[in-house]
Amino acid sequence: MEIGALSDVGRIRKINEDSFKTFDGEDYSYAIVADGMGGHQAGEIASSMAVECISGYIEKRLDVKMDRFQAMEVIRRAFLYANSKIYAYSCENDSVMGMGTTATLCMVRGGYVIFAHVGDSRAYMIGSGISQITRDHSYVQELVKLGQITPEEARRHPRRNFITRAMGVEQALKVDTGVKPYSGERLLLCSDGLIDDIEDSELAELAEGCSAEEGVKRLVGLANERGGKDNITVIIMDGGAPSDF
Repeated sequence: MEIGALSDVGRIRKINEDSFKTFDGEDYSYAIVADGMGGHQAGEIASSMAVECISGYIEKRLDVKMDRFQAMEVIRRAFLYANSKIYAYSCENDSVMGMGTTATLCMVRGGYVIFAHVGDSRAYMIGSGISQITRDHSYVQELVKLGQITPEEARRHPRRNFITRAMGVEQALKVDTGVKPYSGERLLLCSDGLIDDIEDSELAELAEGCSAEEGVKRLVGLANERGGKDNITVIIMDGGAPSDF
């Protein structure tokens, strides 16, 4: 699998509170994006802990003999484990109290993509078109779900960056998970610093027709051209024909 990843502080922020991790192995490949929050360096700590705890848990507990649903449960438990570690660290250290982070993961395993997420970092699948495979845990997404605003209005809403679920903020956490058939489509993971000022159609256009590495450079470059108001993290995973498990 070809994987390209790039994280940039943007043009406004002084600290990059995003973190990411990628893994490309014989039996599976995955990528994680986390967007921290909490002020000072708290967000940076939370997002870094998230990717390290999740990846470490998966490495120790994911068995290649598991089916896709068992693998999905391991990933869900990895998120819960990371949440408990971040929450405990926050409670024990006054300087980072209240810190939190989003987390979005996509794993390609056999003919499936397994995904899990908390917050508003996103995962897309790009094939004949582009589709968002995660659903934002955000205030504006709830308004869209209730029919009170349109998706177009949500993009410009003053509270569009207010998230309703984050890792490390509370002791209990609900993690969204899912499995989709996978036939080598391009996967795009990103923090919200990418999608605030870029339409989904533009994401697909810039991510196609080039290498994964070139694709992430194009997307981060466009986000900065349009203001770079937030940290920007982008990962592209490009797979060939999958093998069966």
